Amino acid sequence: MIALAYKEMPGSSDEPVYAVKDESELILLGFLAFLDPPKDTAIEALKRLHSLNVDVKVLTGDNEIVTAYICKEVGMPVEHLLLGSQIETMSETELAEAASMTSVFARLAPAHKERIIRALQSKGHVLGFMGDGINDAPALKAADVGISVDSAVDIAKESSDIILLENSLLVLEQGVLEGRRVFGNIVKYLKMAASSNFGNMFSVVGASAFLPFLPMLPIQVLTNNLLYDFSQTTIPTDQVDQDWLTRPRQSTRWMRNG
Repeated sequence: MIALAYKEMPGSSDEPVYAVKDESELILLGFLAFLDPPKDTAIEALKRLHSLNVDVKVLTGDNEIVTAYICKEVGMPVEHLLLGSQIETMSETELAEAASMTSVFARLAPAHKERIIRALQSKGHVLGFMGDGINDAPALKAADVGISVDSAVDIAKESSDIILLENSLLVLEQGVLEGRRVFGNIVKYLKMAASSNFGNMFSVVGASAFLPFLPMLPIQVLTNNLLYDFSQTTIPTDQVDQDWLTRPRQSTRWMRNG
């Protein structure tokens, strides 16, 4: 809400010179009201992301009062709030610790957003950052996945990896699910390819130790690989278990467990 007022200056010339003292005894003309409500899908999107073990953090240049109010409107608790002025006094190690425990950041400059992204990455987090303004460009580039919208400024779209064409935040949940499903199928393919090739080569090496001739010709090895490839053609369309989709996975983890 902005108040709009005016004042008539008697005897002013075509090139008047105004001072701060003239900004008094103004006549109120009216108010300018700006409304930018949260998207209708924001509440549902936050709930679904939470069910997928995706933490949501708010990084904004707005003041803490407006930010806290918007978070309340979408049902996001403001447990910890950190201001840009506080970040200025922190070292990279201190910021990494504070950022992990903070859900809302307010009064941020563009450099603050980038520092927060890199601080969270130093703690092993994988981050997606969503923004549509000029001030978001550094953070979009620093994030593992930069997300913007079709109505964003050009520099924000150029700095992003993904541009949302639908006017719905539920697309984020769909993207997370599809990414995890694809990763699960990639893991299946790698495990299947590794086991089939290992068994093939182990048989050849083992047989070579007892047979005076070559156990398999190169064409036979290639034929076996072709048959294995045929059996893997259905993997891209395969579904994954529900518990695989509920939390993020890392490639090093499944390789270690496997």
